[in-house]
Amino acid sequence: MYKQIGLTDLISAIQKKIEDHTGTKCYDAVPKNAPSPFYFAEIVGKRPAHSKTMWRDVFTVWIHAVAEPGESSVGIYGLIQELEEALTEDIELPEGFDLIMQTNNGVQTIKTDETNEKHAVLAYEFMICYGFKCKI
Repeated sequence: MYKQIGLTDLISAIQKKIEDHTGTKCYDAVPKNAPSPFYFAEIVGKRPAHSKTMWRDVFTVWIHAVAEPGESSVGIYGLIQELEEALTEDIELPEGFDLIMQTNNGVQTIKTDETNEKHAVLAYEFMICYGFKCKI
């Protein structure tokens, strides 16, 4: 029997990569009154993507970027650019799991929250292998 990656392990790997390369905090649950700027990552989907040789799943992750309050969009554009640059490098998974593909599916939306903070949502997909098939 093969062990699939835990969702907390995946989110932790994503958070670590973002924080290490941007210097900005990345939450999985945003604390009340958390100061901006920050990122927030959430897994919104998981689907099997097995091949003839591998057991693998594709995870869809939305990463929210929240800029400091203000009228200008420069802050949110900077956060988006930093995030995209950080995730050009593959995340590092625990032993026993292989990252097959890490795909940026682009900016899904940019809006202004009621706190006057610009808020962007970027979608990423991570294909992870957790075992190889073999004939006996």
